[in-house]
Amino acid sequence: MKQRTPIGSRKWREITDFDLKILSVIIIALSLVTIALAFYAFYLKMQKSKVEVVIREIGTNTNPPVEKTLTTATQTVIVVEPAQESTLTVLLPSVANESTLTQSQVIKPSSEEGKQNKQTENLIPLIQATSTTDTAAAQSSQSSDQSLGTKVNQSATMTTAEGGQAKPVIEENKFLKDITKFDYNLLVSRMAENLPGSILTNAYVYVVDGETALKIAKITQNYVLDRTGSGKYVVVTPTNVMPELNPSKGFWTVKTDPVSSSKEAFKSVVNLRTLGISAFSVSTNAGYVICFGIFTSENQAKNFYFSQDWVELEKYGYTKGAKVTKIGG
Repeated sequence: MKQRTPIGSRKWREITDFDLKILSVIIIALSLVTIALAFYAFYLKMQKSKVEVVIREIGTNTNPPVEKTLTTATQTVIVVEPAQESTLTVLLPSVANESTLTQSQVIKPSSEEGKQNKQTENLIPLIQATSTTDTAAAQSSQSSDQSLGTKVNQSATMTTAEGGQAKPVIEENKFLKDITKFDYNLLVSRMAENLPGSILTNAYVYVVDGETALKIAKITQNYVLDRTGSGKYVVVTPTNVMPELNPSKGFWTVKTDPVSSSKEAFKSVVNLRTLGISAFSVSTNAGYVICFGIFTSENQAKNFYFSQDWVELEKYGYTKGAKVTKIGG
């Protein structure tokens, strides 16, 4: 039969004393943590009380950025003034009514404000003169619009009649801006990788020397360049950028079947140029056509075609359906 231990036995008292020691340690630790948290909260409260918050209100004397347009008889200038605080507490009704202001209506400015007000006063006659000029210019322009339009139309008609074709606006090629001396390899590396489909019908061919080829390349973003057998260079553009040179229409090349991927076309053109071939692509409705070289005659194009190892070239670019073809003309 199991014996029961009385509550007042020595064994029970030892267990109770040990538990009390553990509880005492826990209570003391919790008390220390509580005191530390209280001190930390007090510290944060003191730090927060030292923070000063300054809120700047936007008053009636604060001006936003203003865009002003100054129009003269020859040009129009747009000036954007930054935001700044007004130096006058009294707003001027208008420039025209400035003479009606009395001295009692304007607050006497300080030394710095006086300088700014003086600049404002100096601008008032300029604004009045500009306004007067604008009014006169508007009246004169209204009376001469009809005659001016007639003169412009007559001038355009005379230019077209005399030249047969108006000279296009010169557009500087930013990629050749700093080039001052003709460099064939450099010009080939920077010529257009892809030409618009309009070149299939309007291809202007210039057979020129190196310096003239550089001039042509500098005034158009779309050009392709190749060598000729006579020491000259042939430049092709989709627009007639130099009518005074009397360019011919159309050229011969070796053209492939269209490829749908623009990435494949670009890769082929770049790889073929590394082999010394003046390659480029033309955008068509069916895709991108790869062209190998520029030739002024069919025999030159055929000689190029039969001199190439097309199996080897296929490793570098798209060559499917390559054949001698005439473009433009």
